[in-house]
Amino acid sequence: MLETFRRRPLRLTLGIAVLAVGLSACSDGPGDEGDLVIALTRDDTFTTAQAECIASAVFAEYGEDEEALGKISGAANYEELTGTEGVAGFDQFFTRAVSACTNT
Repeated sequence: MLETFRRRPLRLTLGIAVLAVGLSACSDGPGDEGDLVIALTRDDTFTTAQAECIASAVFAEYGEDEEALGKISGAANYEELTGTEGVAGFDQFFTRAVSACTNT
């Protein structure tokens, strides 16, 4: 249990980095769930099942918001995505999604 707790912050940090870098390389506009799954599994940070869960959560939350999806897809880094010009509340949302999807 303690080992799992120690890995979780590292996994979250890696997932955050992969999300921003991976999605910015995926497309010129808003990506889709498949793009996000590919980005999250690219460096084996998440399993396919975990990445599908996270992608599903992201698109359930932001799927109707083209502007938010564009920012998520186009962010150069996680700080840009979560900064004042980024997506409001994304940091907290993504942290919850990663936690929920990696604790199963």
